[in-house]
Amino acid sequence: MNKDKENTIVLNGEDGDIEVEVIDQTVIDGVTYLLVADVVTDDEEEGDCYILKDVSDGNSEEANYEVVPSDEADGIFDTFEKMLKDEIDFKK
Repeated sequence: MNKDKENTIVLNGEDGDIEVEVIDQTVIDGVTYLLVADVVTDDEEEGDCYILKDVSDGNSEEANYEVVPSDEADGIFDTFEKMLKDEIDFKK
């Protein structure tokens, strides 16, 4: 994966902050989703991935994303899996 800092964001959570890399994005029914993955070091081959949903106010200059709940994530994950099937080996 590309370790370019331009493609990384920090997720602020209750258990602390984690740095993730933006893998791809898609728009479904007018909603923007990001596929992000843990930033892995050279000795790690795998990381967890998350799907984020843009919940920003249309008037805001900053994007606001939330992790998609698992009941909503399956269909969106399938979309990303089809988009990136030749680039990434997904494991559920």
